[in-house]
Amino acid sequence: MPRPSPFSVLTGVRPPVFSPCLPPVPSLVAFQFRSYASQKTQKKPSGNKTHKKKRISTHFKPVDLSQVQQFSLLEAMRYIRAMEVGEDQHATKYELAVKLRTARNGPTIKSRIRLPVAVKTDMRICVIAEGEDAQKALDAGAVVVGKDDIFEKVRNGDINFDKVICHENCFADFNKAKLGRILGPKGMMPNPKQGTVTKYVADAVRDLTGKVDFREKDGVIRMAVGQLAFSEAQLAQNIKMFLEQLRKEFAAISFKSEKSINEVVLSSTHSAGFSLSGEIRASKKGEETQPQKEAEAAARKEDVGEAKKVPTEILLEGAAAPASPSATA
Repeated sequence: MPRPSPFSVLTGVRPPVFSPCLPPVPSLVAFQFRSYASQKTQKKPSGNKTHKKKRISTHFKPVDLSQVQQFSLLEAMRYIRAMEVGEDQHATKYELAVKLRTARNGPTIKSRIRLPVAVKTDMRICVIAEGEDAQKALDAGAVVVGKDDIFEKVRNGDINFDKVICHENCFADFNKAKLGRILGPKGMMPNPKQGTVTKYVADAVRDLTGKVDFREKDGVIRMAVGQLAFSEAQLAQNIKMFLEQLRKEFAAISFKSEKSINEVVLSSTHSAGFSLSGEIRASKKGEETQPQKEAEAAARKEDVGEAKKVPTEILLEGAAAPASPSATA
């Protein structure tokens, strides 16, 4: 009896028989073994190293005004008008961007204001009402009045108005028409809290004419404050009233979140933005305006040390006041 070969003892398979007339047949035994020598093994992270997650600030990062070039209102208006040469002075608007010191997840500001000098005088108001109330709204200045015909026009995309006022008796039919998907993204949905759902639609039309809506988004409030044709005094008057209204809004929600003005930037439809210093006219060298003196005195009183650059909101508080003799010189 022939002695078994070591190959058959280890594998349990008889060795292949090679014939000089036939080509060698590859053995299947070779495919039963896998080699892990060429595969790369992943290194397990050591227990000492820990990956820290990036912390997101709970507040919007305020602008360092000491690193920003600021301009007086008159200087900013001159630069903007130079950039808007050839544009329609009534269609081109001055826009104010108020950057806030506020929390990311805090309450936001959303309100409406009537400026001393109206910016948009061609507002088209739609009133959803019937009968005598519809006629009163039409006499008060509404351009579109009705109910079912307005619902049909909105569904067809025929929206030739800017604001919508709804009578209390028609508000249920308005909700059944399900026009929120169309009017909502445009900011035209009537709301009882904003006074656009009321029993006295004629008074609402008169009150809404000349008013401007503003809201906070990502820590910034933007609003058109004037036309390019406005004078320096008209624009300063609008800016002052707008900032005073913002401070009232801040005080109303102070128990929920603290908000304050960090920077005020003036721009226009096609121009760059200019950070306002709070002065109407640039003071001469060696001269200080009254708001600057008051701010520096307050800084010394609080032992802040060296007086820093005066925040914009302090200066703008007295910016629209009658100009001092040194400023008008």
